Amino acid sequence: MVKFNIKNWQKTLMILILVFITTLCSIQLFAKTSFKYNSFSFNLRTKIGANGGTNLVIPPVGQLFLKTHLTPWQLIVTLDEINFVKLEQELNSLPTKDQWLGVFQAGVTKAIIRLFSLMFLYGLLGTALLMLFFRILPSNKLFWYSLLTSFLIVAIMIGSTVLTYDSTAIERPQYQGVLASAPWAMNLISIGLDNIEIIGENLKKISQGLPMLYQQAGKIQNIGAFQTYLAVLHVSDIHNNLATFDFISELVTNFKINLIIDTGDLTDYGTPIEAEIIDKIAELQVPYVFVPGNHDSPLIIERLQKLKNVKVITDGTLKISGLLIAGKADPAAKDNSAEVPTTEELEQARDEFCEKVTALSEPPNIVAVHNRILAEPLIGKVPLLLHGHTHKYAYSITDGTVVNNAGTTGAAGLRGLTPKGVPYSAAIFYWNKDEQDQLYLQAVDSIKINGVEGKLTVERHTFPSNPTLKEDEKAADENQ
Repeated sequence: MVKFNIKNWQKTLMILILVFITTLCSIQLFAKTSFKYNSFSFNLRTKIGANGGTNLVIPPVGQLFLKTHLTPWQLIVTLDEINFVKLEQELNSLPTKDQWLGVFQAGVTKAIIRLFSLMFLYGLLGTALLMLFFRILPSNKLFWYSLLTSFLIVAIMIGSTVLTYDSTAIERPQYQGVLASAPWAMNLISIGLDNIEIIGENLKKISQGLPMLYQQAGKIQNIGAFQTYLAVLHVSDIHNNLATFDFISELVTNFKINLIIDTGDLTDYGTPIEAEIIDKIAELQVPYVFVPGNHDSPLIIERLQKLKNVKVITDGTLKISGLLIAGKADPAAKDNSAEVPTTEELEQARDEFCEKVTALSEPPNIVAVHNRILAEPLIGKVPLLLHGHTHKYAYSITDGTVVNNAGTTGAAGLRGLTPKGVPYSAAIFYWNKDEQDQLYLQAVDSIKINGVEGKLTVERHTFPSNPTLKEDEKAADENQ
């Protein structure tokens, strides 16, 4: 064992800290490799950061993030180049999934092993150069202890990544990029492997050259139809923000929305001037179900009821597009106060509503309220509960019920005019039919756009084909 006197102890500690920093920097700067699959070239590198996982970068469409591991570094996979001449030839004779998937996975595995080897190489090389810079030669045991430290750092990074690797992360992709390309990118992960022929048809549209890919990035069709029966958009708390309807219109177009459910607070005070925003709903040309919130009023409800594409639920059920929806207006919507109801009023409304829903001959597919309190006792008895009110997006599965708080699709209206800004948020629920022709939840896309930062995030959660959800999930609350 090497003995250090009190004079060089601090120097040794400082050098070991520098070894740690140098190892990580050397890996991030130099440890990179590439691999090819037919006409596609990919770049593979690492990035040190608190949010560990795998990033799939597809220029110019955007990037998909998979929370594949817990260690604080990312594996960045970038589509670096497309040989369009070769691609056009290959698209005429696409292989089956079984034929190409094994070859592709083998190529990825070799590239990752090569990357891990380069991490060791450049980590050790960076440390060796650091030692020589400080004139610590191989004849000094500190030189070899430093190399051992560097080796252990890399080994721990790789080992802990392998141990915490989550193969199910592919079911929860997060997308950042162009809104119009979000469905394409999400479906690339969710169903792309089973729809190679359809992928080929989409790729043919961009096989004329990379410049066209950039120009048409927002126009690429979805990869496959995702085999859904209904796509239901959940919005809430628009609060007079006219810009929200541009956002909603983009979602309707790009995600092929069949139905919109709004859980209230379309306005701030429910006044006649604010009612002008209702004209924007008429332009959507999609069935729109509205459940009033505490900031809505009898005037707003009356104006909405006059629109052909709008159905207002104040207290009862509605059958639309095969879905049975039960809803309850916030007690404050009965007048123009825009005040949060008292605890007694909420509890009375809750008890009356839940008793009515429980007495139904068949449970509703969806329960929609503005304030979650109104439907709390129904959790565990219905497949889906939608609400808003808090302006914080949250998603969870509790006792088999999917609970979704849309946050604020209007970025909190005037309340959102802060330096940091409040994200626009919404959710899309995909419904399918089972062998008995019964509707069940297939997946949900949680969507957020921060207007100040210009950042779009889409996160998909898929559900088991069995409509009975038994798994509890921790609520994905995000302070927005």
